[in-house]
Amino acid sequence: MKALFCTFPAYGHLLPMLPLAKAAAAAGDEVVVVASDELHATADGLAVRALSPSLPDLLAENDRRSGQDVLGYRSDSSDLLDANIALFTTTRADLAFDELCELAAHERPDVIVAEMWDYVAPLVARRLDIPWVSFVHSPATPIDAALERGLVRALEQRELTMPARLATVQSWPEWLEQNPPADDTALAIGTIPHDTSAQVDLPSFDGDRPVVLVTLGTVVDDLTLLNSAVRGVLDAGADALVTTGFTTGPEDVEGDPTRVHAVPFAPISQLLDRVQAVVTTGGSGTTLATLSRGLPLVFLPRIANQPLVASVVAGFGAGTICDDPVTMTAAVSMLLHEPRLRSRAEVAAELLDQRPKPGTVWSALRDRIRTPAR
Repeated sequence: MKALFCTFPAYGHLLPMLPLAKAAAAAGDEVVVVASDELHATADGLAVRALSPSLPDLLAENDRRSGQDVLGYRSDSSDLLDANIALFTTTRADLAFDELCELAAHERPDVIVAEMWDYVAPLVARRLDIPWVSFVHSPATPIDAALERGLVRALEQRELTMPARLATVQSWPEWLEQNPPADDTALAIGTIPHDTSAQVDLPSFDGDRPVVLVTLGTVVDDLTLLNSAVRGVLDAGADALVTTGFTTGPEDVEGDPTRVHAVPFAPISQLLDRVQAVVTTGGSGTTLATLSRGLPLVFLPRIANQPLVASVVAGFGAGTICDDPVTMTAAVSMLLHEPRLRSRAEVAAELLDQRPKPGTVWSALRDRIRTPAR
């Protein structure tokens, strides 16, 4: 059996899906990850195929069409909402549909597994009559219905009808949903923090102070926020392990070099081995990985669905939200010294561990796939 794993061109969209892709490969099936070039190194030995555009090129084209900077997502502007919907649906479809159709026709997969915000894959699945599986790694949002309407517009522009999902693989747990969606095709899957076969050389700290991971994700565009978070960690009496992602460097991080160690992108699994708590903007992959280790979080939500992720985890009791970096020291102190936060994070870890492992989920998916005649 052959599977294409497709994604919106951003690291945080691909990484949560890779454990399922690796499970498929481990089961002896042929796996191809389809992503923009800059994401290929994260596939860790899986076969990859290039698909344009890259995220910067997609953002530039969408901004040109709409006149809106979609990174201002938290604005209430209806024009900005429309621009965000177009980014994921019609704009990206215009740029990627033909290329993905050609690639899929050449690869002839038995199934396309697409992360939840890849709205080009279902168009191709419909055009080529290939079973389609959606991988859901984030909570349901108020704009999901608008995104679905954007998908319908992209389908209608190509004289296509809505394809039926073969299954929804549900990584984000229902107990962290404000309004759990009803889906009779859903298959729950557990959280496996992203890791690679290569071990990253992470620096160690002297002394017995707690260590807090500070990560704003794989793309850091606010060094002021990053350094404010680091200062808050230090003032709370902890050391800071900092990731700068792919867009800045360790040299951009400020602080006492004996207490602040910064690295570029590193697998979250290896980072979590070194820390007692996490400060993050609230990417869903980082959040679930952290909870799977029973560690509490401070959230600095900025864009996209980060405020929602922060809200539901704080509501569960496993994290706290810091809307003002000035209060970061108090927030980190609470993280380190408030037993209930850690206790609730440990409950989350137990619940996540009870969910089916990727190999079990892939076996269930295989049972649903009717291999077409070749």
